Amino acid sequence: MRNALFGVVAVAALAFAGPASAGCWATADLAPPPHGTAAGEVWTAEVIILQHGRNPLPDAGDARPKVTIVRVADGDRHTFTARPTNVAAGLYEARVIFPSAGAWRYEVFDGF
Repeated sequence: MRNALFGVVAVAALAFAGPASAGCWATADLAPPPHGTAAGEVWTAEVIILQHGRNPLPDAGDARPKVTIVRVADGDRHTFTARPTNVAAGLYEARVIFPSAGAWRYEVFDGF
């Protein structure tokens, strides 16, 4: 009897539950810097931001994705804001400058 009551309560709870939301997400594509990029040189980082991996953001002209470089040795971080260059394609560019030689990793925040 106890199991049957639990089953009825579970089914009733599911019947009144609201629909699940798919949520908002975007993909960010960033190609690596050209081989041999030296400290002080400008890397024009091309960023592509697509909502659900398919379409440009609804407010793509207002989005400001950010490219962050992090020095592996000590975690020193520098962030560069990308500007839209082709809103219809979800394309942005950031002028990134590595302040010193060494190993760096990079990441992108979609701004969505």
